[in-house]
Amino acid sequence: MGNLGGYQWMTTTAKQVGGPGVLFAGVAVLGYLSFRGAEAGVAATHKKLRRMQKKRAGATPDEVFTVTADGDDGNGLTVWTGNEIRVLEDVGEAVLVEVIGGQDNPYMVAPAFLASVCDFPAGGSHGA
Repeated sequence: MGNLGGYQWMTTTAKQVGGPGVLFAGVAVLGYLSFRGAEAGVAATHKKLRRMQKKRAGATPDEVFTVTADGDDGNGLTVWTGNEIRVLEDVGEAVLVEVIGGQDNPYMVAPAFLASVCDFPAGGSHGA
């Protein structure tokens, strides 16, 4: 007998709106609109956060830096003064780079290593 109140509310409301089919259609439309509104809000927030992340990340893709000091990152990348390094992707904690004219591209390196061998912005303030 605990669901009698809910049953009474549904039957009364269905009679007021023109029957159970109309009530169901109304609930479906309201649910759909609520879902789409929430989805649009989440998508807009996600897009804004991605823009902020890219803005904070540091170098822009395809930016080229000239190496000013020899260096070895300990993971297979050795650069010499005068080499040019193209940034393919900068996600803040790691940078995907290409040594222009190199054979074993690309390399994933730490921003601190790049900052030590060229004028790469280690603090992520570049491009902001």
